[in-house]
Amino acid sequence: MKISELIKPAAALITVTAIAAALLGYVHAITLKPIAAQQQKLETEAISAIFKTSADTGKEIAVPKNSPITRVLEVYSGGSPLGYAIFTSAMGYSGPVSIVAGIDMDGVIKGVRILDHTETPGLGANAENPEFTDQYIGKSGMLKVTKSEPGNNDIQAITSATITSNAVTAGVNGALSFYWQKLSK
Repeated sequence: MKISELIKPAAALITVTAIAAALLGYVHAITLKPIAAQQQKLETEAISAIFKTSADTGKEIAVPKNSPITRVLEVYSGGSPLGYAIFTSAMGYSGPVSIVAGIDMDGVIKGVRILDHTETPGLGANAENPEFTDQYIGKSGMLKVTKSEPGNNDIQAITSATITSNAVTAGVNGALSFYWQKLSK
């Protein structure tokens, strides 16, 4: 086999690969802004739903590196502080479960919203349902998941989705811990 017989197919493969990479980079660059805008809209809607008002966000609070807390925002309405939106992530059954927990100025949970997950439809995906997330409202101490009748700081597990229930609760506990250690005055 001659060298020229090897060079032609290799050159064609390199050319096709370079064109595909350039197109992929172009599409990625085009979609960055719309994806970021959609994420911002989702977060704003979640914060407003948690605090049950048209909430404004203030400054972003610094979070430690390698923390399950990914972001913390001050939340206001009409210039009055309402609390904090604490974004966190914990490992669920199928991957990370990203949540935002709204915590008022007294350290009480105002609400929890699931922002993103890859949990099993019909099981772990039920963590998005208000029947599950509303259990967190009004609680302020460290929470634990239970399969039996829940007490004061217990969260009733989703049937057949205890791992997801634990992930969401771990995220909320991380948010509460961050609040009590860094934000409470």
